[in-house]
Amino acid sequence: MNIINFLEKCVEKYPTKLAIVDAEEELTFQELYDKVQQFSASIEFLKKKNVVSLISENSISFIVAYLGIIYAGKIVHLIPTEISEKNLLNQINTADSEAIICSKSIYENLSRYDSIKIPKISLSDTNFENKQSLESKINELAYLIYTSGTTSKPKGVAISHEMTELTTKNIVNVLKYSSSDVNVLPLPLYHSFGLGCLHTSLYVASTLILLKNVNDLDLILKSLKKYNATTLAVIPATLTKFLQIDRNVLEDYFSKIRLVMTNSTPIPKLTVQNFKIILKNGNLATYYGLTEASRSTFMIFDKTNQREESVGKTAPGVEIKIKDNQNTNSDMGELWIKGKNVIKKYWNNESANKNIVDGWLRTGDVGFFDEENYLFLKGHIDDIINIGGEKVIPQEIEEVVNQMSGIKDVAAFGIEHEIFGQVIKLNVVKTEDSDVNKTKILNHCIRNLERFKIPSKIEFVDNIPKTNYGKVKRFILK
Repeated sequence: MNIINFLEKCVEKYPTKLAIVDAEEELTFQELYDKVQQFSASIEFLKKKNVVSLISENSISFIVAYLGIIYAGKIVHLIPTEISEKNLLNQINTADSEAIICSKSIYENLSRYDSIKIPKISLSDTNFENKQSLESKINELAYLIYTSGTTSKPKGVAISHEMTELTTKNIVNVLKYSSSDVNVLPLPLYHSFGLGCLHTSLYVASTLILLKNVNDLDLILKSLKKYNATTLAVIPATLTKFLQIDRNVLEDYFSKIRLVMTNSTPIPKLTVQNFKIILKNGNLATYYGLTEASRSTFMIFDKTNQREESVGKTAPGVEIKIKDNQNTNSDMGELWIKGKNVIKKYWNNESANKNIVDGWLRTGDVGFFDEENYLFLKGHIDDIINIGGEKVIPQEIEEVVNQMSGIKDVAAFGIEHEIFGQVIKLNVVKTEDSDVNKTKILNHCIRNLERFKIPSKIEFVDNIPKTNYGKVKRFILK
């Protein structure tokens, strides 16, 4: 089954049901399907290449274009809206894209880039209302996303319809999505997390409430009430920000929510514990996965399970094994993943393909399974600090420092040292009213860490570079 089949089944069962709502309009499944077919016909002139780029904020127009490009037999190259000119040019060239379809505001920005030689098409100028519908021509590959590049140069990852079907079925079956759900989504659709939520809504014929701003907490909460939502998908940082709001107010807004879904970016233990209480009639859940191997585990933080720092158990149809131990703990090592959710190769990148061995994807992530097969993530191989032969995972130090009051954010990383090879440096962001200083941090570390894990340098900074999904860009710090 392909992604267009998801929509066709919705039309067959629920043609007049509300499919998608955004700030400007709403569409039933039949109306959405009609627009997708017409959009596909409007880009029929793009016949030279297989890839068409799409760059837009969250909107119904984005979804119509995304599905319309797929319907036309093309691969959708999804581009982040905040991408730099240099990275945009690199992606377009390596993707070998035929054209860029974009929102009106993005179109105006791109018009200033003389370096972009392929056609730019504004969604607001696309005239497809009167186009005659064509038969779908589905490519084996559905969409192309470039990884966020937390440790190295972004790599192109092409996702097939087969991969999407397996992943979507697992989301539905494990997290019990159904046609009765109303899903609030403030996450960008150009990322695999947000896109997976769209696929899930199409698969079960639920209603998707599409928001543009993941940082507008007030809008998110009001949307939960306004649309009688049953699910919400947000990043861990948003969940933590919610906790600054009065507890009784939060509990009221979340009173009808059966599921809050987040991703495997580290979730503070206290945040998980708080949401277990706030969600009176529902659960918080997370998953572990890469763009290359989406939703490889699922974790439902129900009231009886105390594993607040786990990313859960391996998803159906997926295998995960521990290889190449990098730590003194023999149970810990690099995670390798195999299954129909894993890419067969990277997009035009032979050097990156070395990370795929006999169908197993070497993730570069470090972790371990406990006695009941719950997976715990501890960091990334490239982040491991080697101090005179002793291997240190930076997240362990960060967890200890984050226990202190007055700490807003912290990142640990290795810097070169002529005797030990590397030593540990801490970048620390203080809260506004904090009286914490280097001595207090150092004393706290001495009390709670082995000697070789104690930072040699501490620097107070205004912010720590991260991806949109909260992952620290340690290669920039290094």
